[in-house]
Amino acid sequence: MVNVPEDVEVSDLPFTHARIKRMVREKAEDGQYVRSEVYYGLNLLLGEIADEIIEKMMDTNAAYVEKYDLDRAARKYEKVENIMKEKERVSRKLDALASDIEHLSREVNQADE
Repeated sequence: MVNVPEDVEVSDLPFTHARIKRMVREKAEDGQYVRSEVYYGLNLLLGEIADEIIEKMMDTNAAYVEKYDLDRAARKYEKVENIMKEKERVSRKLDALASDIEHLSREVNQADE
């Protein structure tokens, strides 16, 4: 859960407030409104994610930080994306199985009549 302090100021945010607002508004549908705490919360969340990735990325003994270090540091978030895709695939499969069970149940009930 994202904690948005009530006294948060735009100057306290890790990323430009205007850019975050534009990104959200680009995806919002007509007539869909977004509360300001959502912009602040998203900004703070992205800042926390960036801090975590940067910290892991800088944990290297090499003189140069390479793309490999970024990939290693961001792997956690890529795994989450893969897990979400797998969850959707399993959900679709379960829906199909439920539909098959329902169909077979109707056939069994008709055969009993």
